[in-house]
Amino acid sequence: MKMYKLLPFMALLLILGSCQDTAKEEVAEEEVMAEDTWDADEAMADWRDAWNKNDAQSLEAVTADDVVLLFNGKAHRQDSVSAWIENSASWMKNLRTTTVMKSKGENFAYEAGTYTHATTENDTMQMGGTYTVIWERSGDQNEWAIKLMDVTPETEMDSMPMPNQQMRQQ
Repeated sequence: MKMYKLLPFMALLLILGSCQDTAKEEVAEEEVMAEDTWDADEAMADWRDAWNKNDAQSLEAVTADDVVLLFNGKAHRQDSVSAWIENSASWMKNLRTTTVMKSKGENFAYEAGTYTHATTENDTMQMGGTYTVIWERSGDQNEWAIKLMDVTPETEMDSMPMPNQQMRQQ
């Protein structure tokens, strides 16, 4: 008889326990959804907009600390990349890109294509070439940053501001 009196209490404990599991599942689902909300297309559009606004700070904000820039076949590390962004952002104008290929995985995304842009000094002179940008999810923070930029102009551009600092072999 005493067992029958405990049945409602046990049922209440089971219900409360299952509610906690449901709450944990909902939190886990929300975390997964947050991870999947990064939009590579939007990130690339923001990146292009930052170039067109000559906003070096925004460009630096989405660049990984260990970024590599391949420019005209030469590799450059973070210090050179920062200087290149600072110099290039000040004179680049009307950047347009045409995506040839793109993909997004769990921790990496990339976009490759062609680009054209004018300069603040000469609206009629168009520069262009090919590019590849690789984004990587950084750690547990679910932040994405540019890990590699490969920029290959159509013609050798000696006047383009690129620091002489070379990548050190590791």
